[in-house]
Amino acid sequence: MFITLRNQLLKSLLLLIFLILLGLHLSVPINLTAVDIGRHIKNGELVLQGQYDVLYKNFYSFTHPDYPFINHHWFFGVISYVLFRVVGFNGLSVFYILLLLATFLLSFDSARRYSNFHLSLLLSVAAFLLLISRPEIRPEGMSVFFTALDFWLLQRFVQGTLKAPVLWGILIATQIIWVNTHIFFFIGPLLVMIFLWQASLNAQQACLKTLQRLLAVSMAVNLINPSGIGGMLTPLNGFKKFGYALAENQTVFFMIHRFGDNLIYKYYPWTALILVVGIILALWREKMKALPMVILAVFITLAGFRAVRLFMPFSFLFIPLAAYFYGSYVKKDAIRRIVVLLTVVGLVGISLMPVQAQIGLMPYVNRSAQFFKESGLKGPIFSNYDIGGYLIYHLAQQEKVFVDNRQEAFPPDFFEKEYIPMQENEVVWQQQMSKYGFNVVYFYRHDLTPWGQNFMINRIKDPAWAPVFVDDYVIIFARRGSIDQSVIDRDELPQSMFRVTSNV
Repeated sequence: MFITLRNQLLKSLLLLIFLILLGLHLSVPINLTAVDIGRHIKNGELVLQGQYDVLYKNFYSFTHPDYPFINHHWFFGVISYVLFRVVGFNGLSVFYILLLLATFLLSFDSARRYSNFHLSLLLSVAAFLLLISRPEIRPEGMSVFFTALDFWLLQRFVQGTLKAPVLWGILIATQIIWVNTHIFFFIGPLLVMIFLWQASLNAQQACLKTLQRLLAVSMAVNLINPSGIGGMLTPLNGFKKFGYALAENQTVFFMIHRFGDNLIYKYYPWTALILVVGIILALWREKMKALPMVILAVFITLAGFRAVRLFMPFSFLFIPLAAYFYGSYVKKDAIRRIVVLLTVVGLVGISLMPVQAQIGLMPYVNRSAQFFKESGLKGPIFSNYDIGGYLIYHLAQQEKVFVDNRQEAFPPDFFEKEYIPMQENEVVWQQQMSKYGFNVVYFYRHDLTPWGQNFMINRIKDPAWAPVFVDDYVIIFARRGSIDQSVIDRDELPQSMFRVTSNV
């Protein structure tokens, strides 16, 4: 009895250490100038005020205000706004960290049910870098939570430890929330399909009828969204061509070539290899019966190679899937001891990784918006893609934006024929100046696109524009001779503050 208690305490301690390390590395401050959470908060505020145009149109833009847009993540905005009003940005950070920790615990418990504690923790250590790869507050955090929850519920049902009414109640309620929260909601019915297939291969007749009906209903309830069938079909947007290429949607190999110094892109193929070897072993061991989990593993692995934004969903499914593939090979004491040793070494390595451990907003991130409001600057504003959500959060009641960080909310031609060329070519810039009459340029300084860097350099050199504000995040220019001339007279920054360097 004493040995059993000691082992349980040691297991609990190891899991607690992992949870603490995971929580610390997920505690990343919010760079409001470059992430979407500001726009989500504003969406929630306007929806609760009855402003439903944000659900169907490019509401915040003065360039394409009537462009049809399906706001598939509107309910995440409502959740974010309510939390923000109650607990502020610090509370939002804590909520998101707890959400991802709960997601991990569901994935971990699913893995444990397929194998044992020690292998599950080792696989968690192997996935650690991917688990923390996207710590910013995003709607996809809800998707990874719902994915882990649905997997856990369905696994327990086919294993006979969960009653059908409980499965029905939670999974259908989850699906209705999911379809209004994030575009990955199609994973819910996909998981039901996977477990239905598995139950069929295992001749679990008692489960089949329940899962068949559940599949039909879980697909049908996706119609319960403000856009109906259009909202239900939004995942098909993944096959559409957008005019702006986001780094998060690029392939692993593109990112290795472009950002070769970032370890995460080189690490992903090795993690994927663990799953691939497991797939081979499972097919050799179980033949056709392994196919449902093999297909799911192939799908999520290829998805991660196709778009690096899918590293985090991959990581939370990697843990139970790899446990399913390798679980029968860790029953021997000698192998278990090796697994424990590798886990402890991995935890020591993780504990040596640098960590920020900060919640809430990054320091002084709101200074530029405060300056804009207090100085009396007036638009129209030309801004870059990254900072759109920040401007919406601070200025939605005062100024419309030129562009924001939603590629699907603008026609592809807008990016290809206006937004990018006007930053690359001064002739096009002057043409667009005549069209829109910009008075202010409000630019996120860490825009790494070649056209963004080129544009900032040209505005520094341009005598028609005066820099009036700069900090670690943003630079603001006002146009000479415009209604903002009084701000220039008072706040113009000297050219000696700026230094332009070139790699050419």
